[in-house]
Amino acid sequence: MSRKTVILDRRFVPKGDLIMKEGELGNQAFLVQSGEVRVFTSSEGRQVELARLGVGEIFGEMALIFDGPRVASVEASKDCNLIVISRTQFEDKISDLDPTIRAVIHMLTKRIMQTNNALIAKKQDIKDLQDTSRLIYQNIAADLEAGQKRMLDDMVLPELEKFLDSIQTFQERCKNAD
Repeated sequence: MSRKTVILDRRFVPKGDLIMKEGELGNQAFLVQSGEVRVFTSSEGRQVELARLGVGEIFGEMALIFDGPRVASVEASKDCNLIVISRTQFEDKISDLDPTIRAVIHMLTKRIMQTNNALIAKKQDIKDLQDTSRLIYQNIAADLEAGQKRMLDDMVLPELEKFLDSIQTFQERCKNAD
């Protein structure tokens, strides 16, 4: 069998089943072929949903590069067909890459993991919601052509500002109620 010939391991997971558990060791990632999964972590006794992933998206990818416990749990939110990607398969794929490219991949993955861990550990409050809402809007607007940006500013920005004003009013009322 040549290096280019790949037999992919597939796995069916019914809705509600846990696919990965936070804290467990892993050496596989999963590509969602059909269905949807929910990625979450536990922090201070509460579940924090990190993402919902669907067809074409991958989870568990950190285990392809780093030894260590899983940083999140994943459950099937719909019946899923998954393609299993082993660390060995991944290493075979990147072994042909230039060593500099491999080092960049490793560094980027490490930074993403550090950022994810910092976000999970961060206490979230209303100011975080306001700041995140503004940041998401700015990031979306930055990638639009001028005409699309004007339309976004005309249609979405007023609604976003109303939302943020409502949050501010809520926060002030909570302070006054104490």
